[in-house]
Amino acid sequence: MGTWRLYGGLIWEGDTFKENNYLDVEVTNAGDREFYLSESHLLVPGLMDFHCHIWGPGASVAVTDTEYISSGVIAAIDAGTFGYDRWVNSDRLWQNSPMEIRSWLSVLPEGLTIHPNPNPTKPENISLDCLVETARNAGDRLYGFKVRLGQVDAKTDRGLLNVARAAAEKSGLKMMVHLTNSNLTIDEVVDILRPGDVLTHPYHGQKGHILDERGKVSTSFKEAVKRGLLLDVGQGSKHFAWKVFQQAAMTEGIKPHFIGSDLVRNTWGKPPVSDMSYILSRFIAGGLSRDEVFASVLNNASEFMNIELNYVNRVLVLEADHSQIQYLDSEGDGITGHIKYNPCVHINHGRVIFTHDVKE
Repeated sequence: MGTWRLYGGLIWEGDTFKENNYLDVEVTNAGDREFYLSESHLLVPGLMDFHCHIWGPGASVAVTDTEYISSGVIAAIDAGTFGYDRWVNSDRLWQNSPMEIRSWLSVLPEGLTIHPNPNPTKPENISLDCLVETARNAGDRLYGFKVRLGQVDAKTDRGLLNVARAAAEKSGLKMMVHLTNSNLTIDEVVDILRPGDVLTHPYHGQKGHILDERGKVSTSFKEAVKRGLLLDVGQGSKHFAWKVFQQAAMTEGIKPHFIGSDLVRNTWGKPPVSDMSYILSRFIAGGLSRDEVFASVLNNASEFMNIELNYVNRVLVLEADHSQIQYLDSEGDGITGHIKYNPCVHINHGRVIFTHDVKE
């Protein structure tokens, strides 16, 4: 056992970074150490991923909690990897994780355990009773119901939204809707959503995007955001276009509330997703301020998850690399940035997860 004292750097407090005199963190698997940080180092309690896919039995598409922790993530929300067929067993597993894990329930009984899914369950064959019963028994571990649009046709999309809306109303929970490749207009999608619901992948450039025929952000979408619709980047490998984010949405002040990774097995450690430190770096390079990005990843996510963020037996140190870097989107377009944050020290629940390249 020992105390790790970190001198210097900038530490996240409230909604901004401030100068750090020193921070002591108690550890159980190492002796006393001291580290001297520069202003290029940021200290945060750990990263939070608002949208990811966490492994459970039957989900080959997902990433393990151990991998997430190895990248500095301390809390995450699984975005509908499982439906009512397998969610209960997976959540039991997640409750034993050193990470804080919550989730959305896929309206499809199979969730993403079949992916790609050539024959998703038809809306008329989904049990509303099973959706509501699963939610009732889940307590605060489930936020609501996830709908993935764009898998079959407009009728199916409409049916899935209606099932999720009915389940949300009966259970008093929310909806999360995957927008990419929607067969419905953005006007029809936001019409069924309510304040506090989440629209994920709003900045994609494919079918079913948020732009009108003039290339401007849809009026109905902007009005829904004003009423309280929440936006999650949901980066992923196929769900983001710089031209939509920078030239349309940012121009009209449509910024994300949450910056989720949408990490899956095939995108783990690979751009444009890689991990959370890579993703937050790309959005600082893409026009959001450093404070805006970290407020999304830390404050907004922790408030939504109802998890207190503090430095009691935990800290993540990120070091800034100002080398030139190209951040590509899903369309093959890119921006040039000069910032990439790399995790260099991580302590979680009093255990040293990793440390490297820090002056002592």
